[in-house]
Amino acid sequence: MTQRVIASIEQSNADLGNEEEADHGEVPCSIRSEVEAVTEADRDDFVTYDEFKGPDLDPALWRTVSLPVPAGGEHTAQDPNTEVAVGGGVVRVRIPRFSVSSDTFQPADSAKYFKLTTRQFELPPDRPVTFATDLAVENIGGDPGDYRLGMADFQVTDLRSVFSIAGTATRVFAMHEHLMGTDDPFVHVAESPYEDFDEDFTRLRECEITFDRAGSTVVWRVDGHQVYKIYGTAIPERMAVAIGIWTQLPIRDGRSRSLRGQGLEARWGRFRVRGADA
Repeated sequence: MTQRVIASIEQSNADLGNEEEADHGEVPCSIRSEVEAVTEADRDDFVTYDEFKGPDLDPALWRTVSLPVPAGGEHTAQDPNTEVAVGGGVVRVRIPRFSVSSDTFQPADSAKYFKLTTRQFELPPDRPVTFATDLAVENIGGDPGDYRLGMADFQVTDLRSVFSIAGTATRVFAMHEHLMGTDDPFVHVAESPYEDFDEDFTRLRECEITFDRAGSTVVWRVDGHQVYKIYGTAIPERMAVAIGIWTQLPIRDGRSRSLRGQGLEARWGRFRVRGADA
């Protein structure tokens, strides 16, 4: 079953023209000004993948991921309550109250919103590659101190290995995952307690993940602060970029625990890549 899940993810949404968002709106001027201030500092050697000009996510650049569930059918990783606004260099995704859950299939219970780039990027063996975006997170209800109740992330993934910068309104994390269907599945969440972000992830922060296949190292940075680094890890040759909103509470005794009246809003700025063709 797990192999079929991965295969289905990789082949999902082939007909990109049928993709629809639940709601669209204008990006406020304050957000446009914020992302303009952040992107003024962008280095010339980064290439932008998507400038988020709007009014919608470009279906030629992004796709929704669907998962087959054990009982039959598919789970589309987008909560029906999702509101999406694109423009001014920002995509804003707001889910006022989570409504999707599963009592039997953890991925379907956890994924509230998930978009994947249609393009994969080659990671050359002889030079580092950096993927970057600007991310901000605001919790709606719930406790931002407990990331399991709701968090947003920026991922680099081949849908087997996942490298993410994630957070709540008050906490910043690095995540490293091997998904179901791999030889050694795990989900690891790392926090660097002395890197001070003022307990504030509600404003756009520069998030970078750098991969060095030659040295088998990965580095996670937020606003230039190193949040996490790993050595001696296998790095895929090709990966895509993703954005998502998640809960992380395990199903217990055959019942989901992910719906507690809470929701979340996240904003992502321009996606950039250095060292690989965009």
